[in-house]
Amino acid sequence: MQILSRQFLASYLTLYFATLAASLLVVGVIEMMLNLDDALESSRGLAGIGIYLFLRLPSYYLPYLIPVSSFVAAFLCLGLPARSQEIVAIKAGGIAPQRLCLPVLLAAGSLAILTLALNETLVLESSNRFESWKHGDKEDEIFAARSAFWYSRGPYLYRVQEADSATRTLQDVRVYERGTDGRLLRTIVAASARIAEDNRWHLQDAVFRSFEPDDPSAPPTVRREQNAILEMSSERELALLQANASTLSLPRLIEYIEAITADGRDPTRYRALFHSRLAEPLTVLLFALLAIPLALAVEQSRSLATAAVRGIALIGVFYTLQTVAAIVASEGVAAAITGPWILLVAFGVWGSWRFARVPA
Repeated sequence: MQILSRQFLASYLTLYFATLAASLLVVGVIEMMLNLDDALESSRGLAGIGIYLFLRLPSYYLPYLIPVSSFVAAFLCLGLPARSQEIVAIKAGGIAPQRLCLPVLLAAGSLAILTLALNETLVLESSNRFESWKHGDKEDEIFAARSAFWYSRGPYLYRVQEADSATRTLQDVRVYERGTDGRLLRTIVAASARIAEDNRWHLQDAVFRSFEPDDPSAPPTVRREQNAILEMSSERELALLQANASTLSLPRLIEYIEAITADGRDPTRYRALFHSRLAEPLTVLLFALLAIPLALAVEQSRSLATAAVRGIALIGVFYTLQTVAAIVASEGVAAAITGPWILLVAFGVWGSWRFARVPA
């Protein structure tokens, strides 16, 4: 039994890493075919294209390729022996198929833990660096403190509550302008700001306060404008579009949630994001569990293709429901916080039921 366990464990891991490597290669080629112009515009020469792929592949595709590779590896690891009737011979020797699959599930569980660590290091860092690199900002970094994001550039210090990069909008904007001696010259507070293509900031409900640095006791000059335009000197301020809770690691996301809760703001969306990020790595184990009954069923059908189509449909349903749950969570619906866990439990129970019913 130990020999068989090691054999299936080695087969699963070999197929897993081979599938992951091949998937990254294929996606990299497709990415270059579709977005070569973007890569060339954002970089210089072949080295820049390499950096583009090195950052984009982990940040955009790795979170999906890792669990899918687990499904493919578990499916082929057991489906190929099932088609050649090797599983029948093993069962004839008195070994239950559930016991045979245990090393695969343990390996998938270990990979799920590794995936959590990978998501919070390589994937998160690649995603943040890709956004900075795409905006041409490779040196200055945005940082989170309490319930807001801060960015320093020259004499300006920016504070925003959150950003939406899709609409190029900043919420609860505050700008502090300092003199060469560090004294405060002007503050700008606005409910929101939209960054236009020409890098102008279109402010809503803005309040401008100007201070006299030579006379600290003098009251500031206050000017209010419903709509105002703020001229930016460079594109570096586009880094503020990364002011989003999704750029934070899980420990810092917890601190952010606690801070906005203390400020009296609704933390529902951020709690949903936290639970989604925490639950996501468990799909590595879940997909292996879903793949095993499909693979063992090949013993009767003798068709890998039919079982593979069912597996693809099953993965499609899972990701469709996951997307719906994410959309609901983004709207601030409190019930969506537990959505990722409900989805995992529902598919896990169904997969466990199918696994338990595999004929001995």
